[in-house]
Amino acid sequence: MESPESFSNGPPLPHADEKLLERAKKGGPGIAEVYDAYADKLYGFLLKRCGHKETAEDLVQRVFMKFIEALPRFEWRGVSLGAWLFRAASNALIDHWRSAAVRMDTDVDPETWDPPSNLPHPAEEVDISFERDKLAEAMKHMSPRDQQILDLRFFGGLEPQEIAAALDISPNHAAVLAYRAVGRLREKYQALYG
Repeated sequence: MESPESFSNGPPLPHADEKLLERAKKGGPGIAEVYDAYADKLYGFLLKRCGHKETAEDLVQRVFMKFIEALPRFEWRGVSLGAWLFRAASNALIDHWRSAAVRMDTDVDPETWDPPSNLPHPAEEVDISFERDKLAEAMKHMSPRDQQILDLRFFGGLEPQEIAAALDISPNHAAVLAYRAVGRLREKYQALYG
């Protein structure tokens, strides 16, 4: 994983993350603020990518341990904390696959799915669950790069500038990749379910 010092690409974002980083460097409550702000999003992203609740939970913890270890060297360079954390999450997942010699399974087991607290009310979920299953099936037929972009955008909740920072590409490139991935998803969906 890249060190925070080398993670300097991407657009400057509002001062909120800079202030949050300053509070985190002071210890406990600041670190808890970062955790509260990003843990659910990271969990949703990792769960979607690995399909296993306990693995996703472990990886979120690893990401935050890396963050805490890096804090003394972490300097604000205009990149959102979310972008750094999502890059760390992607790297942690890659390390997990390598060390465990497991194959990525993008299916989420509905019996073990424990959604983050920021998801819609269960009654709303019932109305869209059928369409979600169809979209998930259509996504399986897409390239790994398209899946990664869509996961970061919709499961991770990242904006294009944050995706750009996480993938070390320009914000315009990230926006174009997201736009095209959504278009290809629409085509796959229509081909499968017309």
